[in-house]
Amino acid sequence: MFIGLHLLRELGWRNPLITRFGLGPYKGLISLGVALSIFLIVLGKGNAPFIQVWVPPFSLRSITHLLMISSCILVLAGALPNSYTRELIGHPMLVGVIVWGISHLLSNGDMASVLLFGTLGLWALFKIFSLEFRKENRSDKENPRRASLIWDGAAIILGMIAYMVLLVFHGPLFGFALTAFN
Repeated sequence: MFIGLHLLRELGWRNPLITRFGLGPYKGLISLGVALSIFLIVLGKGNAPFIQVWVPPFSLRSITHLLMISSCILVLAGALPNSYTRELIGHPMLVGVIVWGISHLLSNGDMASVLLFGTLGLWALFKIFSLEFRKENRSDKENPRRASLIWDGAAIILGMIAYMVLLVFHGPLFGFALTAFN
């Protein structure tokens, strides 16, 4: 459901749905669908049977945390306008999803984790290629706005806050505590 909603453009359904419902209602319905799909992903992952595919070395856990810090910063940089990170990387939110997927694959060797994090990482990679292909074939060029370090700073600060929130509340939210506090 999550991936399907994020592939409406590639499937050719985005513009007809916007034409039919209007931009505001379309965004509202997509947002509700994405929120529901995230809830279902978390619920499904939590209830999936544990089938060991590989045993991740404990030493990779510290790398996972470092990757997750960068993932949170990249995702926030993708949500904020006009940063140098966006200029340099192009699709920082999607790169953040790829980093998130890789970091979780380093620490989780069960089948549900491999399917979830691997699939979402591959989806993000596909989406980057799709968006770049569309950009190359567009006749209208976007108006470039000047990047500002303010947005990069905001992405770093908000990304660190998001990482700390995920670190502290990972247990209650996702069923696996990462700190002794929960």
